[in-house]
Amino acid sequence: MAGSAISRIRLPRAAAQPTPPLLENRERIRPRRERADTQAASSQLAVALGRRKWSILAFAVVGGVLAALVGLVRPVMFEATSQLIIDPPARSSLAPGGSSAQDLIDSSIDDHITMLSSQGHLRRVATALHKVEGSTPGQGASKTGISRPGPGPAPKSAFAAGILERLWPQSAQAAVDSDLKLLRNRTRIGQELRSRIISVAFADEDPVRAATVANTFAQVYVDELAKKRQAEDRLELDAVVANLPRVQTDLVAATDRLEKYRLSHGAVDQGSADSAARERADLSQQISMSKADLAAMESRLQHIHDLRKENAPVASLADALGTPELADLAARQASAPADKDLSTAIANEIEQGVARVEAEVNTYRAQVGALEDRKNVLDAVAADTATRLSGLRALEPQVSLLTQRYNELLSRQQDLMRRIGAPSAGVSILSPAWPPAKPQTLPPIFLVPPGMVAFAILGAVFVLVRNRFNRTLRGEVETEAALRIPCIGLIPDPGKMHMKQLRELVLGESRSAYSRAVTSLLVAAAPNQARMRSPHTIFVTSSLREDGANELAWSLALAATRLGGPVLLIDLERAHHQLTQEFLHQRSGPKALRSFGDFISNRCSLEDAVATMPEAGVDLMTVAPSEDLLRLLARADSLECRDELQAAYGLVIINGPPGLAGPEARFLTNWADAILFAIRWSRTPRNTARAVLDLLQRDGAISVPTGSVLTGVNLKRHAKYQFGDSADLLFAKLP
Repeated sequence: MAGSAISRIRLPRAAAQPTPPLLENRERIRPRRERADTQAASSQLAVALGRRKWSILAFAVVGGVLAALVGLVRPVMFEATSQLIIDPPARSSLAPGGSSAQDLIDSSIDDHITMLSSQGHLRRVATALHKVEGSTPGQGASKTGISRPGPGPAPKSAFAAGILERLWPQSAQAAVDSDLKLLRNRTRIGQELRSRIISVAFADEDPVRAATVANTFAQVYVDELAKKRQAEDRLELDAVVANLPRVQTDLVAATDRLEKYRLSHGAVDQGSADSAARERADLSQQISMSKADLAAMESRLQHIHDLRKENAPVASLADALGTPELADLAARQASAPADKDLSTAIANEIEQGVARVEAEVNTYRAQVGALEDRKNVLDAVAADTATRLSGLRALEPQVSLLTQRYNELLSRQQDLMRRIGAPSAGVSILSPAWPPAKPQTLPPIFLVPPGMVAFAILGAVFVLVRNRFNRTLRGEVETEAALRIPCIGLIPDPGKMHMKQLRELVLGESRSAYSRAVTSLLVAAAPNQARMRSPHTIFVTSSLREDGANELAWSLALAATRLGGPVLLIDLERAHHQLTQEFLHQRSGPKALRSFGDFISNRCSLEDAVATMPEAGVDLMTVAPSEDLLRLLARADSLECRDELQAAYGLVIINGPPGLAGPEARFLTNWADAILFAIRWSRTPRNTARAVLDLLQRDGAISVPTGSVLTGVNLKRHAKYQFGDSADLLFAKLP
């Protein structure tokens, strides 16, 4: 070691090199693992459950024991069932094209189940049960309203209930409410498949009492429905009896009006009206035919007159008149045109023919007139008949309707009287309940498997939730993912050790897991010092004092002695760790006259600030408790001090203060060639470690290669996590 007490020797410095990128600096220690190497979520869950399998098994055992205790404590329940059957719907209630019979049955079943479960029915059942017992509700009644049959000592539950009743007396209303609650909880009502049958089941410790309550439940419902229907029928019967005299009076009055009309207007039937109508139709047809013949004859007569005015030939007149004699006369005149007698005969024949045609026309006219007169008479007769029939038809329906209404009321009265005499509820008891022989509750042994399964699932959920909310760091991969820096090693937990034991563990037991882990970590953190013997400075820091940075620094210093060359450990904690205190007490070399503050302030040489222990091979420099470390580091020339230290020592290890203690650790990053960040395995919160790393960063990045180290690792517990990292190699025993 070389140095001056007054002025520090100026060592030649190499040209300043640009700071390499963060990734390159970190890769000088070891590249970070990719997240793709992490285990699948399912395998992590399986590992977490397998690691806590004994806890889950304990949960299952506790669940089985609790289920068995519950099975032993709970009473043995017997369930009795009574069956009700609903009357089928009447055909008159089925509307054409409407709901089917099954729909009506389903609707009726829903109504009955709702009424059976109603609060009013439960109160009626409770009242009936209390009447059967002969006590008032809430006073000496059993929990189901019926006392246990037969003499015998009172059960313990009844004795305890009596004590509670004397200590905290309940009101009658509260007792009734408790009975209703118990009755509701122990009663089961449901439909049997899609049939018209409703089952009413009740569970109780006594099978006889269970059957009694079930039968009472069904019988009270049937009786109540019968009473309601009987009351409704009585009201309807009263209304029918009240309406009968009025309907009868209206019927008598309508009948009198009908008879009076018949007597005053004569008896007219539908047959007479139909005959008159047919005769009128025939007469109308005859009038139409006669008018057609009349029109034809008038047209013929007019044609003849037109021929005579035009002096048409006799042959044309003969054709129009249709007279053969006139045609013969016309032929003879053609052969003797000068015959006057023949002309006179032709003229007479024409006059006679015209007279005959005119007579026929007059005949048709007289016939049409006679037919029309007859038609007018028939129209008058038809109008009179229609008037009498309309009045008759207006009175007859009134009499028919009143007669039908009166008969319906009489029939309804008889039906209601029959139903009141034999009331029907529309529901009947198909099968009464019998005391069951087999209990409803399963034996306690059958509750053990479900209890064990349920509590095993509960234990698994508890383990997974606890594992999910565990925010500490345990594996290398999750440490790198949380801190975003490489994790270069895991250090087993050596326990609480003294300096001599630690030196023996690191140097004497080179094949131990702890020695191998520390040596591997040293080679990874200071590869230059291990290979090329060039000076190297390692800065060891942590989040908290309990994270194991002191043990890590001393272990690295002791392991570095195996590589050869002088080793210096700088302990910058004011409250010296136990290992540092033991080193100072056990040293056999020269005592340090000055401290780290004197050295970096250029008030002493390096030799005066260092305490040596030749048998350990490690030199120590400490800081005085009264020194302001932050002020010293802020004013010191870090590069000059580091060069002087590396000129004298092959490896310098700086044990810095915890990151949460202050900002001093940030100044020390310029002193180091590598930074080791100690994290207590399964104890240091990841958010705390991340926050301390953020404090060490400058402009969002650390310019010095930085790696994390998990300290205090329990190798047996760590192996159960199956992370597949370097701890598995440490846990394996060497041959």
